[in-house]
Amino acid sequence: MNRRKAIVTSEVRRLGGVVTIAAGRDPVTSEPFFHVDHVSNGGNVAFRSRRIPDEDRAIQAAQVLAEFTGAMVKL
Repeated sequence: MNRRKAIVTSEVRRLGGVVTIAAGRDPVTSEPFFHVDHVSNGGNVAFRSRRIPDEDRAIQAAQVLAEFTGAMVKL
């Protein structure tokens, strides 16, 4: 098996990539929710947040994540 070296905290800011916000709807309650997604430049690191009930909070979370990882936000 060919494994890559683990990413340490100091390297997180160099991940780059794209942060997006995805909308969804709860199938039971029909309440809308949002996810914040991040995919690194190389595509080897991906993240999806838990459900965020408020769009404004999701936008803020996306901006913070993008700043932390050096990524670009696409709304």
